[in-house]
Amino acid sequence: MPVERQWERVNTPLSARDKRLLLVVALLAAAAIAAAAAVYLARSPSGSTAGCLVADVPSTMGGARLKVCGDAAHEFCRSHGGDARLAAACRRQGFAADLAP
Repeated sequence: MPVERQWERVNTPLSARDKRLLLVVALLAAAAIAAAAAVYLARSPSGSTAGCLVADVPSTMGGARLKVCGDAAHEFCRSHGGDARLAAACRRQGFAADLAP
C-alpha cells in the first residue's frame, strides 16, 4: 500500500540546510575515523617489553603469556628457574644471571 505523498517526498531535492547537515556529519565521521586510525597506528604493537620477561607457557585454556617487569622479573627467574621453558625465556631475555647454577 503506497504511503500518501511518498512520490513527492522522494523526488523533492534536498534543501541547502539538509545538504550542510549531511556535510557536517560526513566530516565528523571522517575526523573520527582518522583519529581512530592515528591512535591505532601510534600505539606499540604489544606494549613495551624493556626490562620485562615475556614468556608463553601452557595453561588450562591452551596457553598464557606471562609478562613480569623490573625487580619482579628478576625474582621470578630466581624462583621459577627450574622449569626448562621459563629458564630458556630468562636466558633469552637477559635474566640469565638470576638463574640458579
